Amino acid sequence: MRKPKSKKKVLVEDEETPPQYEVGDPSPPDLRLPPRLFATDRFPTRRHNIYSSPDLLPFIRNVLRDTPEFETIRRSCFGKLFDLPARQCPVSCKLIHAFLTRQLVCLPKNTLLSAFGGFPFRYGLEEFGTVTGLPCGSYPERYNPKTAKAIVAGKDRVWKRLFGKKKFVTIADLCRMLETDKDMDGWKKIRIALIIIVDGVLIAHKQEARPTPRYVRMVENLKTFLAFPWGRESFLKTISCMKPPSFVPKKCEDHVATLVKTLKQ
Repeated sequence: MRKPKSKKKVLVEDEETPPQYEVGDPSPPDLRLPPRLFATDRFPTRRHNIYSSPDLLPFIRNVLRDTPEFETIRRSCFGKLFDLPARQCPVSCKLIHAFLTRQLVCLPKNTLLSAFGGFPFRYGLEEFGTVTGLPCGSYPERYNPKTAKAIVAGKDRVWKRLFGKKKFVTIADLCRMLETDKDMDGWKKIRIALIIIVDGVLIAHKQEARPTPRYVRMVENLKTFLAFPWGRESFLKTISCMKPPSFVPKKCEDHVATLVKTLKQ
């Protein structure tokens, strides 16, 4: 007698359960994710400029070693920055380049989502605060980073007290002052060091970093300066150049295309 032919088992995929793939297999694109800034496997070939200089942190540690000024900074909100091995982990332009070009065009406004291996990778204020240890709370009352009163360099009283009548001062100039002026008073040392940290590491936005007059004015009161949410300030300044800009009639009508063009430069 012949055995009846067994019916082949038909694998039916559960509509609610996505198909499973072996490790190493090329995963298909997840259609549930928002569109990418650049198409898959399409990236700009130009280089990016990074103005932040984390190597200024070990410089400050070395110049102010065993001084009460450095101990004050170490115990402040900036203290955790000196735990980062800045000399052993240089800024990776390739990593940042991949992070930006793989981003997903979506909300929320101040959170960056990038796709790696078909999975979204989140970078927001919470992650920034965890890594840096900087305070990321709300701004003080009546402070608005976009409408803050403009302060003219060289005319502000705090600026004159720290730098004299010089209108153009760079962060490199401040480093030389801190390193070479052996008779500098302690009150001046700590303020110059804090300005170097803020404008040279956290909120560097020019190729030749310079002190921001508004931050120079703030450093007059150390207690207020150290209580300021520098994590929020630094993060918002950073994320603003990493995501599509705001819509502006006749200037920036296609905000996604504007960022794509910027990343190609």
